[in-house]
Amino acid sequence: MNDFLKIFLRFWHHWQQAHIRRRSRKIDKSDEQGLRQQWFLLTGLVKRSNLTQHPDLKNLNPIYPPDSAFWADPFVWVRDGRRYVFFEDLPFKAGRGRISVIEVNENGTQIGDFKPVLETSHHLSYPFLFEYQGELYMMPEQTEVKRLDLYRCTEFPHQWVFEKTLIDGIKIADATLFEHEGRWWIFCAAKQGRVRINESLFAFHADNPLSTEWTAHAANPLVRDLRFGRQGGRIFRDESGRLFRPSQDCLRRYGHALNLSEIQMLTPSNYAESLVWRVSGDEIGMRAVHHMDWQDGLVVMDAQRLVQQTVVNTKE
Repeated sequence: MNDFLKIFLRFWHHWQQAHIRRRSRKIDKSDEQGLRQQWFLLTGLVKRSNLTQHPDLKNLNPIYPPDSAFWADPFVWVRDGRRYVFFEDLPFKAGRGRISVIEVNENGTQIGDFKPVLETSHHLSYPFLFEYQGELYMMPEQTEVKRLDLYRCTEFPHQWVFEKTLIDGIKIADATLFEHEGRWWIFCAAKQGRVRINESLFAFHADNPLSTEWTAHAANPLVRDLRFGRQGGRIFRDESGRLFRPSQDCLRRYGHALNLSEIQMLTPSNYAESLVWRVSGDEIGMRAVHHMDWQDGLVVMDAQRLVQQTVVNTKE
């Protein structure tokens, strides 16, 4: 394929996606009159052997936030037999996300109230958790300040302290860490040049997860497509050791659907993946579903619905 044809096909692809997005925004604007988007959580029991199968969202347990907020980007962590879900908690009045936690039972049903555990002067979301050398870390998204910071847990699950900045000067979203063939990888969406966050998958690699020297993948962006680019949760292995990546389908609207793809090749210079399944909020009458995580038999996801706007009377 010659260079001119490649450029033409790339232009045509982006024009088609932009046309679909514009048309969808007009429909959404009409549908959302007097209503507000609200993300909420979904939990359920799933065996590791079933993780790569198309999920049945109707079998998951919804956990709804207060009317004054939305909850999204859940990550589950199991400690001493107890299950905790960390998530983005965004009070509508504040307009800025923080990280909160709830405890759930073995079936994923909420136990007790939620509690904020990390809050800054800027927006936080996507509280990715990982353990390394006996310490538990959190790597929340904070695109507003264009850096990727690491926090260490000093008293589980409520106390976290700033540890270090891993990557600085890049607008990074949904950063996800994993180890593969002796290298540590960060997969994320990023805004670089003309590449937009909602269409992108970027990768960086280092020799350990606490490094401050991360090398960009030679083929960045690995994916540039609104249907498959942006990260949608933890990368995991199945029972046979195959590697799988959740990603968002943002073509119709942000987070409209969730994909699962198998990573077939990952080296510092090459990348390949293939789609396994796609699930959308339409399957349960919702507008979006864009995230998943799993640990010790418990899967956590999120979905978006429309709720009535809360009208506040400010008159005396």
